Amino acid sequence: MIQRLTSLFDRRPLTAEAWLARMRRPDVSARDQAAFLEWLEADEAHLDQYEAAKSGLAELSPLGDVFAPDLARLRGRRTVVSQRRMLIAGGLVTGAVAAVVAVALVLPGAGQEPAVAAGRVYASAPGQITDVTLEDGSRVTLDSDTRIQVAYGRDARRVTLMQGAAYFDVAHNVEQPFQVSVEDRYVIVTGTRFAAALRNDQAEVSLLEGRVAVGRTDVGRARALERAVTLAPGQQAVFKRGVSRISLRHIDVEAATAWRERRLVFHDTPLSVVVEEAGRYAGAPLVIADPALAEMRVTAVLPLTDEAKLIDRLDALLPISIERGEDGRVLIRPE
Repeated sequence: MIQRLTSLFDRRPLTAEAWLARMRRPDVSARDQAAFLEWLEADEAHLDQYEAAKSGLAELSPLGDVFAPDLARLRGRRTVVSQRRMLIAGGLVTGAVAAVVAVALVLPGAGQEPAVAAGRVYASAPGQITDVTLEDGSRVTLDSDTRIQVAYGRDARRVTLMQGAAYFDVAHNVEQPFQVSVEDRYVIVTGTRFAAALRNDQAEVSLLEGRVAVGRTDVGRARALERAVTLAPGQQAVFKRGVSRISLRHIDVEAATAWRERRLVFHDTPLSVVVEEAGRYAGAPLVIADPALAEMRVTAVLPLTDEAKLIDRLDALLPISIERGEDGRVLIRPE
């Protein structure tokens, strides 16, 4: 008993009871959710232990009816978890299909709003761009090394951008708004095309079509759009977690989100920025060996269909030379 009580304070829970306590917290993090999934996958007995723990708690609580559907969903995810384990073990992760896993969502505590019924995490591998169609018909393109969590409730369709960048083509539904959580803001829409990204310690929301509102209030609460910043097509909102200010700027949104069409577009851009962006898809570290090259201005369109073609295209289009080091790095030098 002492060991189980102590485990509740561990950085990573060790028992089903400890995981149950952790996942019922109102502020459960994406990292905890990922760790919980790893714990479930580590041993097939863990799912049964977790079900038993929740069943025992349900018997002692008047909220027994709340746990029943959750337990049913966990049983239904057994096959998904097993399939994902087989995919990982066999090294079958590809850019054609997103990795999809079930996640356990927080059960509401006192004073908390009801949690949505179920959720999924969609992920793309490093260097891969992946297209996903959600259950409402909305289409999402995941940039390299991106993860989103999707959970639909009666009042709204909720998505959380956990890392990376994603392009959204949202199916129109006025009665059920579509919301994307990015850092400590909510992007609320009914039907539109926009992109959201977490890069360089800041968040970016770029609007291609329609309208979105970026605010601090969940769409399920009253006056969610009050004090929210509204974007028009061609605008990008830039903000940081914990900082109240949102900067709005006009950009070439089509060019900025060209990665969704498997290409990168640069207009009069410093080579350092080009190398940083291309490096996320190249499959090898790109290094500017001569610092004097970093500020050279570049205009180019680079393909993202093949990592070798991307590097060859850099070499062919720009006044640079490419050298592959023995350590796997790609060194960029003056031509």
